[in-house]
Amino acid sequence: MTKPSLEPVRLRVVYRGAALPGWGGGPDDFGVQDKSDGLSAGVAGEGGSVIFDLSVELKPGHAAAPVFVGPLAHGPPGERFLYLSWRNAAGAYARRLKLPLGSIGWSDIAAARRADQPLVAELVDQPKLTSTGAQIGGTRAVVWAAAGLP
Repeated sequence: MTKPSLEPVRLRVVYRGAALPGWGGGPDDFGVQDKSDGLSAGVAGEGGSVIFDLSVELKPGHAAAPVFVGPLAHGPPGERFLYLSWRNAAGAYARRLKLPLGSIGWSDIAAARRADQPLVAELVDQPKLTSTGAQIGGTRAVVWAAAGLP
């Protein structure tokens, strides 16, 4: 029996944030993290932004909400997210942000496909430190919309 093929969904994350305080990593140390701890680097955009063009896959079937799978989709099925991560010189993660995928609905995917555009999320972030100097990570709410559509 053949497995149903996975359907790709194109995503774009636009990071508009300040540099991490005290972080000395380079372009290969900042990106969207996959399950094997690799980082997908972005490209420089206008105004100092970094743009990450990615693809996740849809689990076959018609669940009430899309279920994303693949190397970039982390977390349990109903709570998938992307990790935007920074590594330090030793290779450990200096900071990781969770970008939830749960707000993406079937209508969003259909609109992006009709427009032949990725779903885009823009993240404006100002890194903060704890009183001990540790980076504050956590979840950042983002809104996903087809590029070029209201």
